[in-house]
Amino acid sequence: MSETLTPPRATTRSEPRADSKPMAVLLVLALSTFAVVVMQSMVMPILSGLAASLDVTLADVSWVVTVNMLSAAVFTPLLGSLGDSVGRKRIIMVTLALVTLGSVLVAVSHSMAVVLLGRALQGTGFAVMPLAIGIVRSLFPPERVPSSLALLSALTGIGAGAGLLISGLLVKAGVSAQGMFWISGAVTALGLVGTAVFIRLPERARAFRVDVLGLLTLGGGLVCLVLGINRGPSWGWDSGRVLGLFAGALVLLAAWVVVEQRVRQPLIDIGMMRTPVVLGTNITAFLTGAGMFGAFVLVIQFVQTPSRFGYGFGSDALGAGLTLLPLTAGTLVAAAAASLLIKRIGPKWPLLIGTVVATATFGFLLGWHDAHWHFSLATGLLGLGLGLAFGAIPTLLNSGVSPEQTSVANSVNQTLRSIGGSIGTAIATAVLAADTVPGLPLPELDAYSTAFAVCGGICVLAVIAAALLPYRHRTPA
Repeated sequence: MSETLTPPRATTRSEPRADSKPMAVLLVLALSTFAVVVMQSMVMPILSGLAASLDVTLADVSWVVTVNMLSAAVFTPLLGSLGDSVGRKRIIMVTLALVTLGSVLVAVSHSMAVVLLGRALQGTGFAVMPLAIGIVRSLFPPERVPSSLALLSALTGIGAGAGLLISGLLVKAGVSAQGMFWISGAVTALGLVGTAVFIRLPERARAFRVDVLGLLTLGGGLVCLVLGINRGPSWGWDSGRVLGLFAGALVLLAAWVVVEQRVRQPLIDIGMMRTPVVLGTNITAFLTGAGMFGAFVLVIQFVQTPSRFGYGFGSDALGAGLTLLPLTAGTLVAAAAASLLIKRIGPKWPLLIGTVVATATFGFLLGWHDAHWHFSLATGLLGLGLGLAFGAIPTLLNSGVSPEQTSVANSVNQTLRSIGGSIGTAIATAVLAADTVPGLPLPELDAYSTAFAVCGGICVLAVIAAALLPYRHRTPA
């Protein structure tokens, strides 16, 4: 079941332009990617402010996070596939326009429905990074591709920590919760203008058939999965709604695999997904996301706990953001190191080393969590792991797919990484909720030790997956 879009001209791929300036292009793509990632994490500390502004409960306002994640799950693979087919510059401009519009809607509206629509539009922004990777691969000189991809991919970790810090700073400066979205909208609008001006990539679309049935089964399955994970803590993991969502996800995703193997032009090529290096990289990314991003909720909640309860440091939103500042520095350093390692020994070793460093981070937290600086040091180590692992992933994926499949392959990986992060966060939250202080909704100190061990165990699985990755580096002649 499909509908055909008929573009004016058809070809198989675009030709790079020699007059594009790589540094300007990379700056525009990095700015756009960073703005989108920051936008997703900066909303966490301002949920209470949004609830007050919209005159809704905290339970209701939590849907601004859920809707954003659902939109990202559905649109990231779709926009990645469209970018490979009808032009990555075109689709990234459309995406940035939608994100900017979403920011404006959130900033100006006092209607919960309109705000949720704006957050759904912002969720499309998760496709920016995979589209940017495709642009870099098709436009940059080969020797500059690994370092540029390492930086773009590392921005996922940098932005997640920076978003909390920026949000805390803006709150201290007196910026309202909705006012922050004017700032994020201005930055993505700047990225949109920069994309139009500096990225000179004359793309000619090829004939593209919209795989409607594949889109419906994949989108429906991902919505059920992400909604079940996100709402599990509030609805109850054993509730009929959550179990029904997981069952629906299983059925729809299984149906999607069957559909994609039967249509002429699938939304996502299952054969590509089964390529050993692509499959191994995706498994590693999923496990790494689950382990590493589980650390965010643990660190933030621990340092914000008032010290009178026997642990914690009573930090506010800004203090929690400053605790994650070493993560940003560590990720930047590791991304630069990853690009050098990729050139010398290939991308598999940075990925493996990154997962080992992440595992060591949780081992450190198991033994040392009595002082605030312990957590600052741990987030720095986690940043090193993020930068090395995520910096190597695009190069690994690109080694297993054709240039025409670059964006869709990285979109699937981005989606799996995000779902893994959601699962890791849900697991960490569930472990903390299972052992609370009597009479208080506050975890016991031992619950954190258990959660550190569980997240570290997930990272051990990521180490194993990275070690088994079937990739052999060939040094260029």
